[in-house]
Amino acid sequence: MVEPVRDYELKAFFTHVVGVLERLGIPYMVVGGFAAILYGEPRLTLDVDIVVDMRWEHVQPFLAAFPVPDYYLSEEGIRDSLQRRYPFNVIQPSTGAKVDLVPLPRDPFTLAAFRRRQQMEYDQEGHTAFFITPEDIVLAKLIAFRETKSDKHLRDARGVLVSQWGRLDLEVIRRRARAAEVLEGLETIVEAARREVKEVSDSNHYREENYEPV
Repeated sequence: MVEPVRDYELKAFFTHVVGVLERLGIPYMVVGGFAAILYGEPRLTLDVDIVVDMRWEHVQPFLAAFPVPDYYLSEEGIRDSLQRRYPFNVIQPSTGAKVDLVPLPRDPFTLAAFRRRQQMEYDQEGHTAFFITPEDIVLAKLIAFRETKSDKHLRDARGVLVSQWGRLDLEVIRRRARAAEVLEGLETIVEAARREVKEVSDSNHYREENYEPV
């Protein structure tokens, strides 16, 4: 398991936010780079994105869990976010740690991914949270690349495929990719991942064959 966030303060803050969501009964799903690193290849990230199915009745209890001056959280920002369906964030000023919360989008892919989310350990201490599945993070990254053209999304998607190779049902991913209209991009990174896995396997096999004990 790769710990998605090695920065102790950010990880502690993330753990606190997840604890608040669970205590208040707010369904959530960790997405973005944080999830991609959990399933894929390690890289530095300070981006923590959580999709939340937050309702109006959650607003006041959520605010109360992040009191000023220890945290920065705007009630107006939350209410605007829920109304207009765009992200809001909660910040810990003493550390600069920030978590972005995204009201659950209503598109078919995200709603289906939210139903499929799974509980995963994310650190050596055994803390758990609900994450998007590895199959769905691959697709989410391809969708993000289509919208932003940022290569980091392709790297993240390929990294998940390489790390999870043999454990993912590629036909299921292809079917979902076709529905999300990212099948061509998926096939490209599947081939890149296949080559990378083969190169690593061939290299390991060569070392085993040529190993000479001292």
